[in-house]
Amino acid sequence: MTINCNHPVTSAEFILCQKCGFNQETINDRIDQMGLTAHDKHRIKVLSVEVFQLRSTEIIDKFYDFLLQQKEMKKYIKNDESLTRLKITQSEYLAHFGANFDSLDYFEYRLRIGIAHARIQLPLHLYLAAFTQIQILLQNAVLNSSLGEDSELIADCYASIARIIMLDISLAVDSYNHMTLITLSSSVEKLEHQKDSLTNQLMHDSLTGVLSRAYILDVLHKQLGKKQRDNKFVFSLALIDIDHFKNINDQYGHPVGDQVLQQFCKTVQSAIRQQDYFGRYGGEEFLLMINDADSNNALIQVERIRILIAKQSYKINKHAIQFTISIGFSQAKQNDSVDEFIERVDSALYKAKSAGRNQTVTA
Repeated sequence: MTINCNHPVTSAEFILCQKCGFNQETINDRIDQMGLTAHDKHRIKVLSVEVFQLRSTEIIDKFYDFLLQQKEMKKYIKNDESLTRLKITQSEYLAHFGANFDSLDYFEYRLRIGIAHARIQLPLHLYLAAFTQIQILLQNAVLNSSLGEDSELIADCYASIARIIMLDISLAVDSYNHMTLITLSSSVEKLEHQKDSLTNQLMHDSLTGVLSRAYILDVLHKQLGKKQRDNKFVFSLALIDIDHFKNINDQYGHPVGDQVLQQFCKTVQSAIRQQDYFGRYGGEEFLLMINDADSNNALIQVERIRILIAKQSYKINKHAIQFTISIGFSQAKQNDSVDEFIERVDSALYKAKSAGRNQTVTA
């Protein structure tokens, strides 16, 4: 089966030849590999005039009779109209069979055939079966012609046909594989993009855009592991809670409450450093992990954020909304587990809220 590839090639740019690495030197190498010579060029030229063109209709009809017997082919030859189009392009293929096989024009056209079949995802085994069948039909046409009385001539013609078919197969498979690799590469890029997207979703909280609970807890686990290996490694953890957040939801509605969370997170993110981690622990509670060798500096940073939030007024849906935060703070200890560390800052947070809120308590 041959798909319409707009033969003959008239463009001065042999795009597929370039992509598949063919220039006159590599074309000559491929011709040598197939065992083709000037004798084959002459022989094929004679066969085209004396046999193939005269029996073209018969050859093509038998070729498609064979293809239509293959159940898988029915997917690609769906109706009489498509069959008629394919027979026309197949007649073009026969008309130029082996003609100037050592030219860029010839190579470009055969490469286009492979690309066309790859685009419709024709299985390679059907592709090869079709080439085999056309070889048989061409050889039978020679046998049934006036040339059939000369056995040595028949053998010579058979050999030339076989070499041209092998050349055509090699070129079609080259471009078929080239197209397949491009498709696979594109699929890999899409999968990588999907992977990155999923990773980003897992890393970040869908509402606020800060680190997700799962991700920041994983970071905390790794940081504590580093602390266990090296006691000189210092970092601190703050558990932050928005004071009376339920009142905001009750008074203004949950959509406004969601925007408050988003604006709050933007404020905190603008106030922390690149080496620190900030994520949503749950509801209106957030974890801030501060990588600073001096716990006093970390505590100063936490207090700066608390004061910044207390002074901030958020304009949401024409409402000027102000609120405060309470914070539990602690420096990591060498033998801390994740649960122990969080329990310690949670206990400090509870004390901050019990003491009147809008303050930081250390533990």
